[in-house]
Amino acid sequence: MNRARGSVVAAVCGVLVLGGASAARPVPGAPALDPIRLAVEGGASSGVSLAASGRDVVATWAATAPGATDVYAAVSHDDGSTFGAAKRVNDVPGDARTSGEQGPRVGIGTAVDVAWCSKAGTSARIRVARSQAGATTFAPAVTVHAEDLPGVRGWASLARDPEGNAHVVWLDGRAADHGAASHSMRQDIFHAVWRTDGSHEEALVATDVCFCCKTAVATAPGGTVYVAWRHIYPTNLRDIAVARSSDGGKTFSAPVRVSEDGWQIAGCPDDGPALAVDESGTLHLVWPTMVGGADRAAVKGIFYSSSTDGGRTFAPRQRIDEEGTGAAHPQIAAGAGRVAIVWDEAGATRRACLREVSRDPKGPGSTPVLGPITVLSAGPAVYPAIAATPSSLVAAWTETAAAGSEIRVRRLPRP
Repeated sequence: MNRARGSVVAAVCGVLVLGGASAARPVPGAPALDPIRLAVEGGASSGVSLAASGRDVVATWAATAPGATDVYAAVSHDDGSTFGAAKRVNDVPGDARTSGEQGPRVGIGTAVDVAWCSKAGTSARIRVARSQAGATTFAPAVTVHAEDLPGVRGWASLARDPEGNAHVVWLDGRAADHGAASHSMRQDIFHAVWRTDGSHEEALVATDVCFCCKTAVATAPGGTVYVAWRHIYPTNLRDIAVARSSDGGKTFSAPVRVSEDGWQIAGCPDDGPALAVDESGTLHLVWPTMVGGADRAAVKGIFYSSSTDGGRTFAPRQRIDEEGTGAAHPQIAAGAGRVAIVWDEAGATRRACLREVSRDPKGPGSTPVLGPITVLSAGPAVYPAIAATPSSLVAAWTETAAAGSEIRVRRLPRP
């Protein structure tokens, strides 16, 4: 069994009931109810990811102590109301490398898969570990690409398909000209499938993509695999692109540009898209982009779109956050008839927010209906995550506490 570095806490400090889509923003100064706390004593916890299957919800995150970072996972069997003891995922102690949008990623079904970036010597690797026992123990990790590749790798994402295979996507610098500084930032996007029989293979999805924004991957009920990333269009326009695979990730379509946002930047904003597929096969997408004009300061906003034809076309984008809040780092979940989006936004303190999206009953081509915005966090919070169960939404984020950063989790029951 994997042993944790120090004492691991998965304690319930109280659950906030927000009333789902009818919840409103807390009154300023009103007392805040405490959420669930997930932390590793003696280490700073950050980079949480969530996934759900039925009533089971798994949270994974990184815990950093001086000189070492490890990945942990904890499972709830009651829609996120309580979580079991956290277990270390990485079999090589301290081998994880996390920062910003490079947290560990998780998928759950008949098994639990966790992906993270690892560094061995000068080689950056994408590692995945699987648990067949409800995340109580994890088998030794595998590298889903060839070992000892040149260049950097990171910003991974993970999703499981209906057959139980794990699909992992990441940015990869193996093709960069490492002898020329002007080309050293080149990144391509790769996909690997890790099958239930233990075999794995990789495929190139796209070349010359934005080099430090998170990737996203999702699978549809029929087995289609979708990948999203921030692409570089002429000249230095950083728009979101989606590619699809209908053969289990062996090959991918040409990239489809989701929206022409006009964000021109000679650099990487470190802020990428998120994907989800609902039971009907509709693809839901959320991403940040820069908005503003001559009469107001430029600031990032969060936008939503969807596709009902397998990612071939996308509906016009729709603004999710409130103008002027400096929103960033969105994530999305779809399930049980709900689509929920979370993000963090600047202010006096950074905070985590949630908004639900629903369809007008007039039909699938109607304009999405936006619910009210709910502020999830009482303290400074960044990089939220979201999952959906049949009866609840479960949100999590990294929050700064007196003892350092911790993971906080809230369950939002359906009204």
